[in-house]
Amino acid sequence: MKINHLIAFILLLAATSCASTRKSTEINPSFAASESTWLYRDAEEVNRRLKPLERPQVRFEAEHAILHGDSVWVVVRATIPHRSIRRRECFKATCVLQASEGIMELGELSLDSGHFLPDGEGDVAVATRPGRMQNLYLSWRFAWDERMRMNTFIVVFASLTDGRHLFQYLPLMLPLFWIDDTEDEFYWPRSAEIPEEALLDRSPFENR
Repeated sequence: MKINHLIAFILLLAATSCASTRKSTEINPSFAASESTWLYRDAEEVNRRLKPLERPQVRFEAEHAILHGDSVWVVVRATIPHRSIRRRECFKATCVLQASEGIMELGELSLDSGHFLPDGEGDVAVATRPGRMQNLYLSWRFAWDERMRMNTFIVVFASLTDGRHLFQYLPLMLPLFWIDDTEDEFYWPRSAEIPEEALLDRSPFENR
């Protein structure tokens, strides 16, 4: 799929979600969002029920983008504050690699607080305490293409639902700044025991 297809998809997503868009000076602009519902299209009802912009936000940051020969390793940190997901809710974030010549879907992060997912799905449990935040790390390895050297992003499509109301956040773009580790191999050996696609409960770059 070409990059203009992705741009069209983002515009379509914003247009079909709902007519209103909320922004707040107290919220990081990355988390401006559009609202929609599964059963009816009422942005005020969605915000009254879910209050998505009044709670702590799940945040994403590209921790490292490592280049090693003909392969790359990307690690994104998801920070989950306490009360960002309430009981009987599910937060989902689909991650997509966007480069100048096309896109590639990387996977989905699901934070289930209401038994939306079948038992046993997911490798890492999330438990936050008042005043504390929990970090999860999404790790991907895939083949390098020279066309990814410039203007490459991880795009995060996030949503929050209670089973009836659906709140869709505007896509969040995380730029990737490559670290060429081909010769030094300072970072690359740390990926040896990690699957090509993994969800980790601690950063693989921490000193053990």
